[in-house]
Amino acid sequence: MSDFSRRDFLKAVSLTGTAAVMGCSSEPARKLIPYIFPPQDIIPGEATWYATTCRECPAGCGLLAKNRDGHVIKVEGNPLHPVNQGKLCARGQAAVQGLYNPDRYRGPLQKKSDGSFEPISWEAAEDRLVEKLVELKKKGGRDRAVFLTELVTGTPKNLITRWVEELGTGGPVLYEPFAYEPLRKANEVVYRLGRIPTYYIDQADFLLSFSANFLETWLSNVQYARQFASFHAPAEGSKNLFIYVGPRLSMTAANADYWIAVSPENQALVALGIIHLLLEKGPPLAIKGEQRAALEEQARSLSPETVEGRTGVKVQTLRMVAEKFSRAKRPLALAEGLFCADTRATETAIAANLLCALSPDPRQTIDFADPSSLGEVVPAEKMKELTKKMLQAEIELLLIDRANPLFHLPPAWEFLKALKNVPMVVSFSSFPDETSDHAHLILPTHTFLESWGDYSPRKNIEGLLQPVMGPMFNTRQLAEILLSTGKKLAGEKKFPWKNFYEMLRAEWAQKGKDKGSSETFWQESLQRGGTWSARGKESFRPLSGSLNFTFTQPLSSLPGKAEKRFHFVTYPTVQFFDGRSANRPFLQELPDPVTNITWGGWVEMNMETAKKLGISQGDVLTLRSSYGTLQAPAYPYPGIPEETLAMPIGQGHAAFGRFSQSRSGNPVQLISPNTDPSSGGIIRSVAEVAVEKLGRSIPLANTDGSLSEHGRNLVQAVSWEEHREWKSKGLKPPIAPPLPGGFSRRDDFYKPHAHVDYRWAMVVDLDRCIGCGACVVACYAENNVAVVGKEQVLRGREMSWLHIERYLEPEKLEPIQEPKIRFLPMLCQHCDEAPCESVCPVFAPHHGREGINNQVYNRCIGTRFCSQNCPYKVRRFNWFTWTRPEPLPWQLNPDVTVREKGVMEKCSFCIQRIVETKIKAKREGRKVRDGEFTTACAQTCPADVLIFGNLLDPDSQVSKLIQDPRAYQVLGHLNTKPAVIYLQKIIRKL
Repeated sequence: MSDFSRRDFLKAVSLTGTAAVMGCSSEPARKLIPYIFPPQDIIPGEATWYATTCRECPAGCGLLAKNRDGHVIKVEGNPLHPVNQGKLCARGQAAVQGLYNPDRYRGPLQKKSDGSFEPISWEAAEDRLVEKLVELKKKGGRDRAVFLTELVTGTPKNLITRWVEELGTGGPVLYEPFAYEPLRKANEVVYRLGRIPTYYIDQADFLLSFSANFLETWLSNVQYARQFASFHAPAEGSKNLFIYVGPRLSMTAANADYWIAVSPENQALVALGIIHLLLEKGPPLAIKGEQRAALEEQARSLSPETVEGRTGVKVQTLRMVAEKFSRAKRPLALAEGLFCADTRATETAIAANLLCALSPDPRQTIDFADPSSLGEVVPAEKMKELTKKMLQAEIELLLIDRANPLFHLPPAWEFLKALKNVPMVVSFSSFPDETSDHAHLILPTHTFLESWGDYSPRKNIEGLLQPVMGPMFNTRQLAEILLSTGKKLAGEKKFPWKNFYEMLRAEWAQKGKDKGSSETFWQESLQRGGTWSARGKESFRPLSGSLNFTFTQPLSSLPGKAEKRFHFVTYPTVQFFDGRSANRPFLQELPDPVTNITWGGWVEMNMETAKKLGISQGDVLTLRSSYGTLQAPAYPYPGIPEETLAMPIGQGHAAFGRFSQSRSGNPVQLISPNTDPSSGGIIRSVAEVAVEKLGRSIPLANTDGSLSEHGRNLVQAVSWEEHREWKSKGLKPPIAPPLPGGFSRRDDFYKPHAHVDYRWAMVVDLDRCIGCGACVVACYAENNVAVVGKEQVLRGREMSWLHIERYLEPEKLEPIQEPKIRFLPMLCQHCDEAPCESVCPVFAPHHGREGINNQVYNRCIGTRFCSQNCPYKVRRFNWFTWTRPEPLPWQLNPDVTVREKGVMEKCSFCIQRIVETKIKAKREGRKVRDGEFTTACAQTCPADVLIFGNLLDPDSQVSKLIQDPRAYQVLGHLNTKPAVIYLQKIIRKL
């Protein structure tokens, strides 16, 4: 042992570590090589970035995955990808927690006679599946097997189709809980195209949304958040107007200039009332002749006075909206198309399409030549038909890939009973869920971060997927399972590829034939993350033929009853989408943008209604419809009409891992078993729901403390007229910059700091902030911020370095008004006169030479004096040494210290990124350039709210922005001289 030198020891440790890491290599042929002979694409301690495509939802954003020493630690948006252009939502930022989820299946399982699962080898599992396939093929019975999968396109879809056809049945059933059936039907009715087009919000100059929450989950939320930020940004002489119509003040509605509160059944009537007023004006309108006559016939009976009587929306409001719409050159109307917040979603979508058709030039805002792939998924009525076949014992084999219909489908369909009626159910899920819990055989597949593939979110975009690290567990890619079993079933001729990578290369070689070298095309596409084409000229199909549609007779409001009954609406959330992301702890800890609630579901009820019924926050309510019941805690909320209840979709899981456990019910329990006869969609809103108070309560772990900022003027706003006046006069903002020029003998006791080369600062544009929380999750992922769980959040011990504070003024809202919800990203202000620095007895808060308020962790002794003296309350104290169940620690960023019990922590402006960039610049003999890097929060923000840079560089973006007359510092009167400088929100009056 004495001959075992330190150098030999380090070599041995390196080899051991490499064995652990390289066992997860993304290249099966790569051999175990110690780091003294590193693989070509792995340099110890340096990150490698791989381009792939996000599959957390059907939007298909481009990803860059950061691989460090053989495993992924972070994902970012791909700046080359046309969908997201380098940005990501909160779900995308949390994707790595799917890869390292501690509840993932470790290997194949089979169900025992007692209902429990036992491990089985892959060979035995595949043999059992092939045995069933051969049996079915011999029977020759068509449609006895069904392959149910999430939306897939391209090569994976081709392989699944080929595999299923060997059983003598049709192609796969492409299933998504949100299939947008009403939107597709409306496009078929009005434009003769049953597609979902690509919308260009940034090309519009007036925006009208009927419950289409495009900033949260609607179709492609990152893409539309980017576009909305551009649409709503102040321009020379104008600021575009956005009006939201719907039954709930959602996050998207909170970003509107005006919200028109309407019950779930009356949105179509409001749209038709606007059409009536536009037709009254006469030409010029795009619809003429027979089409116009048909439309006038439909809208004749819906005068503004009639609409007001039915909906409560004032005549002057309807006239105002119609006037704004008619004056716009490129107005755009969007409809939800989901039946979540609209019981007549198909009619509303038709009306919205007609509004677009009435506009002078819809070609710039609607692109039917580049339709969404969501148009290929089956409508819900097809799932209902499948359930009936299962109940009637017509299905002998059901294969389910990344779909959880048991969680999403109405209980009255009896899908659970139908599952039990199928002789063999095979699940390819990566995680336990409600549906796979009832499978007979579980063949767990890789996550998308471990897989090869391609995916087209819309026609003109083909994104590539590549394994950004090796498989984490004993799982296999679905395509490899299909190739292996397909060869055993039909022979090598039908499935000639050695592996799926070879099949993918062959298909992409065909794509590259017209582009010169197919190998060059493949390598460039892989590096770029896919291939895409520019938008074509012929993008909009005008109306053709006669307009053949009929609106149903409008319903009057529900009469008052002895038992209080409500409209019930549901809504997908920016955290959980349809529920598939509820097993990510980052997302559970992320406060809901509007309610600020974490770790659980709730029922929103108007504050006045709650007061009348004696209901307080957290009181457990039983909600009862004609179709079922559920229990959930109440959340009194002013942004919802008195006759309406609202509940988020995504919580209420029964078998989706430890992080998704919630004491609130699944809102699907209340919905009707009937599908819409015109579109085939599930109606997720309910006309009549009774409420009963149970007499017990569940504390809601919300992080806001109060709806109001209590007159402290934290979130400042200015009218568009004032802003223009200030700009024309060249007014300077009343701020004390965190530079020597911001100090004076009169106001300051201490001398100014001598910053060397850099004074890092951040500008936050409140006019662009939509409150989505993507920056919060990015900060968690980049800086190893601990997830503490519901109990500790209730104690006020959440650890997030960045909060999106939400304030609502006043707390009572009128049916139509400026929403008055304000979002305020709040992080360490890195003050030049930081109150925390002067009170620490051990100088743990330290003012760096570049202006950053550093927190020296190994000095901190936990007195918490700094937190008490911080007026912004952005410091977080570690009450415990927070633990992460294996293998979640694999996601930790090795460049950032993992803090332990008794240490204070807070935002560092991602100092690890600053240091990395400075080292690179020093090697090249220069200073850091403006925009060369940014913080994690700024990098992911879809709306470009956060701008980071060097104040000592007069040409930097932050140096220019702090001269904007909208600039101010939160609590600036305290003279702390914050380096986080905010730009006031601009209010657009009607």
